Amino acid sequence: MFQPGVVWRDSAGQPINAHGGGVLFHHGIYFWYGCHKIEGLSEAADADGGVRAYASRDLVNWHDFGMVLPLDGRGDEDLRHGCIFDRPKVVFHARTRQFVLFFKFYVKGHGSRVGFVGVATSRSPAGPFVYQHKFLGGNSPEGTGDFALFQDDDGALYHLAVRKPDKAFVVGKMSDDYLMPEGAYQVAEGITRHTEAPAVIKRDGRYWMLASDSTGWDPNAARSFSAPTIFGPWTSHGNPCEGINPHNGLGSELTFGGQSASIITLADRPDACIAFFDINKPDHPFDSLYVWLPISFAGGRMSIRWRDRWSLDVFAAE
Repeated sequence: MFQPGVVWRDSAGQPINAHGGGVLFHHGIYFWYGCHKIEGLSEAADADGGVRAYASRDLVNWHDFGMVLPLDGRGDEDLRHGCIFDRPKVVFHARTRQFVLFFKFYVKGHGSRVGFVGVATSRSPAGPFVYQHKFLGGNSPEGTGDFALFQDDDGALYHLAVRKPDKAFVVGKMSDDYLMPEGAYQVAEGITRHTEAPAVIKRDGRYWMLASDSTGWDPNAARSFSAPTIFGPWTSHGNPCEGINPHNGLGSELTFGGQSASIITLADRPDACIAFFDINKPDHPFDSLYVWLPISFAGGRMSIRWRDRWSLDVFAAE
């Protein structure tokens, strides 16, 4: 059973430590990748430790695969403790047989004015991943902030992100090998400015996005959009959340205290989707929590209703 908003433990009984993450299905196994937070450190004190991975066959019980991309660089290397590192996502490239990891990245000592996207690769979903390079997305010298990666039916990969410094939402296609942007980005018509934490799926030929407002670590109301193409035009459908998180008393107007990280699609049910939110605790990020809830689609909009406990059987009933 899923129990949103409480401590989620792995098969060894330890709290799952994979924040701002995403889930990849490969050869019968789900892999959950997220940012490892260092116990005892705050976000202000550089709590990011790299990417941690977990594996599961049922999305409920997870085995810890450990650190697959640690921040252990030395000297002037990019990946070293003290950089800002967040929201890792992994996709599989069928032709190159590589697993490509992307992450939001700010260089140590340079603050958050210029936002890079870091890229690492592996021959195995269990890692280890090898850092390749970083790039500036959005056709901006200041890059991008929060982003989503969407792999379309034809294998094309798209980078969707909030652009710096104007906070416009932009979409760009990645190169055939997925390692760099292919060309110019387009402003996504209809997406509200300051839209962060995007997650994108495709359902019945239409693109759907779950996202948030921009209020730092503080929760806000979720946003939802849909479009006939990945570039738009996007139609706003408002806040899809309903109900109250009884563990903190926060309702839909604050997304149960969380922020969207990704959307998980069941391997055997492409119409069955799970919204993945993080409840961020910036003073104690190691103690941050997860909220996974089923998404319903009806009346031309998505709906995410709070449930204290639920199982995948909920999809069979819809």
